[in-house]
Amino acid sequence: MSGSKAFVSALSTRTGWREALADASAKVKEGLGGQCDLAVLFMTELYGDLDAALVPGAAKQALGCRHLIGCNSSGVIAGRQEVEMEPAVTLMGMRLPGVKITPFSLSPSRAAALTAADLLRDLDIYPTDHPKFLQLADPMTSDIETVLQLFNDAYPGAPVVGGLASGLAIGRPNWMLLDDDLYQQGAAGLALTGEVEVDTVVAQGCRPIGAPLIVTKAEGHILYELGGQPPLEVLREVIRGLSEADQELARQSLFAGVVMNEYQAQFKRGDFLIRNLMGYDAESGALMIGTNLRAGQTLQFQLRDARTSDEDLKAMLDHMRAGGDHSRGALLVSCCGRGRGLYGEPDHDASVIQARRGPMPLAGFFANGEIGPVGARNYIHGYTSSLAVIR
Repeated sequence: MSGSKAFVSALSTRTGWREALADASAKVKEGLGGQCDLAVLFMTELYGDLDAALVPGAAKQALGCRHLIGCNSSGVIAGRQEVEMEPAVTLMGMRLPGVKITPFSLSPSRAAALTAADLLRDLDIYPTDHPKFLQLADPMTSDIETVLQLFNDAYPGAPVVGGLASGLAIGRPNWMLLDDDLYQQGAAGLALTGEVEVDTVVAQGCRPIGAPLIVTKAEGHILYELGGQPPLEVLREVIRGLSEADQELARQSLFAGVVMNEYQAQFKRGDFLIRNLMGYDAESGALMIGTNLRAGQTLQFQLRDARTSDEDLKAMLDHMRAGGDHSRGALLVSCCGRGRGLYGEPDHDASVIQARRGPMPLAGFFANGEIGPVGARNYIHGYTSSLAVIR
């Protein structure tokens, strides 16, 4: 095996899935010029003749890689290009000397029963191994918040990066592939140990409005009191204090932000987990939020627009570690709510990443939820771009 790491990404928009997979695989094999230790594959399932069960075998045969991970999606990313809602395949091939790759899968029932000690034993990987994890999951069957809590407890400070398959966004069942197997439930992932580093950025693109307030009464997804008041009344008061432009924006891009680190003295953009506002009860003034809530948390309403998202991504990239002379490859998981729908033009996030931190091989997909660390803990995010640079 060659003594240096190598990364090659490729995109194919050929209209047949076998042809697209073969095309992208040929580009990766030519670029690597040798053994492929790990391939990451994302596919928009907009091929009329696709049988998902055939994809793992076809990919392994085309690439000849030792390990393979991927999923279906509504859009894929490669280099500077983002292809949304059109047939496309993207691949990242990696040569990783000195790196041990350990595949794992978690069925919904197994994930619910696992403890941190169980996970350590099952993977036979320990915090002293300094693992880095790539993880994909089905949003319909995987309790991803519980899964990430499990990894946070078992491996403090170890990054978990990836996302939730988005096949349902185009009317197809979600699936993940791992080596020779296809999974339609739960989660699938890889642990990387040995001579590997992963630098991460999670760019949310939302800005807080109003003031942060304490959740004073909540049950599950229902927020009953915020700062001792009905949250619907609080929200209406916040919106009344906005500019006309932001009031208009609030009609279509309004979210809730739950503080990640309650021990901070002040909260700013990027300190929140962004969650959907799912509904309200006019009589009680309660709000339904897209996450489980508890009394004592801090919540602040948020707005999202293209300008804020652009500024946030650029600021996060500018604080990222410089690439130096290391061979690098990047994985980008971007929310289905970003892309052309947010920016009004294609290729925005991929182009900004390459301009700020490239050029480098890059592959990714549009997800139904993005996994990435903020500080020392891993979270499931919404409306973000989660970037991992492997070196």
